[in-house]
Amino acid sequence: MMMDMSKAWRAARCEGFTLIEVLVALFILAIALAAVMRNLTGAITTTGALRDRTLALWVAENRLARVEAIVHWPPLGRRHTKAREDGRRFRVVTKVVTTPLPEIRRVRITVRRARRPQVLMRLVGFVRKP
Repeated sequence: MMMDMSKAWRAARCEGFTLIEVLVALFILAIALAAVMRNLTGAITTTGALRDRTLALWVAENRLARVEAIVHWPPLGRRHTKAREDGRRFRVVTKVVTTPLPEIRRVRITVRRARRPQVLMRLVGFVRKP
């Protein structure tokens, strides 16, 4: 009878994982999940920045199209305006300067998010005298 219990105890011991094995597996899983979370956070941040830059590009292109579409020669100087795209507010600076060709003016558009100093987009175009 003693032999039967000893065999049963050995058989039961060989069927499962030890506490140390489970803890090591959980530790490895925790490290892997932490790395995945760090990568996801970086991807989310990058996606937000790309969205802001894309919206800023659209704002700049719209401003340049407006300058090109007007029938009057754009005045020289700097003009500060505001724009809204997809629920976000932007500050737009349009700077018109002369070029070596008297019938062409250079238009530089700089777009920033409202209340933020970082430039999201710069766009340069040229306008011909109407």
